[in-house]
Amino acid sequence: MPNRDYAARSKNKKSGNKFLILIIIILLLILSGLALLLLSDNNNKQPTVVAPQAQSQQPKSSLPSRPEEVYSYIKDLETREVPVDKNSKLAQLTKEQEQKIQQQKEAEKRKLEQQTQAVANQSGTQETEDVAEVATPEDTQAALAKKAEEQRIAEEKRKQAAELRKQQEQAKKAEQQKQEQEKTTQKDTAQQKIVATTKSASEAPKSSGKFGLQCGAFKNKAQAENMQARLAMAGYNARISSSADWNRVFVGPIGDRSAASAAQSNARSVAECLIIGM
Repeated sequence: MPNRDYAARSKNKKSGNKFLILIIIILLLILSGLALLLLSDNNNKQPTVVAPQAQSQQPKSSLPSRPEEVYSYIKDLETREVPVDKNSKLAQLTKEQEQKIQQQKEAEKRKLEQQTQAVANQSGTQETEDVAEVATPEDTQAALAKKAEEQRIAEEKRKQAAELRKQQEQAKKAEQQKQEQEKTTQKDTAQQKIVATTKSASEAPKSSGKFGLQCGAFKNKAQAENMQARLAMAGYNARISSSADWNRVFVGPIGDRSAASAAQSNARSVAECLIIGM
């Protein structure tokens, strides 16, 4: 069986494959270079058409040069009033604009009033000066006499007013005194009636000659009974009279007023009693 050199055969095969690949790459490079040359030649052969560009000439400005003076037409336009319908104008204005317009109107009105007042004052001053220049000594004396008369009349009016106030105050004081006197008279009359009633009441028992003593008035009946017992022990005929909420302790009738006074003096050791008519 013959010996075969497999290693040498594989090496030859590999070197042949590499050589073939290298040739293919070189061919591809040559073909691509030729193609690029052809394309560049075609591009060079086509003429380049250049479009003529129209030169645009800018027109010269016909406006005048900028003015050197500073105009205030913008402010004038801002405050200028255009005669339009009032309702549509108010509808288009804002609140701030309405306030500005109102303030401007008020300022113009005040300015006009001040001018009118100044003219009036100037005319009045001029008239006064004219009158003073034209016035004669006789007119001056007449004016002084008139002024003195007016002062005298005013002084008389003040005196009359003061006199009237004084009379009114006096009348008021007299009315007050009269009312006080009436009150005093009524009070005295009432006191006299009370005294007369008391006197008649005290004289009636005197005529009959019956007097007694009242030695207390108690709301508690036990206290009244205690006072009755003490008077009885002192030798007095005491009794209790109950009416409403009060319990009164009486002694008597004793007799005339002198006898009742003597009994009152003797009963002071027991209680303070009052002389009453019975």
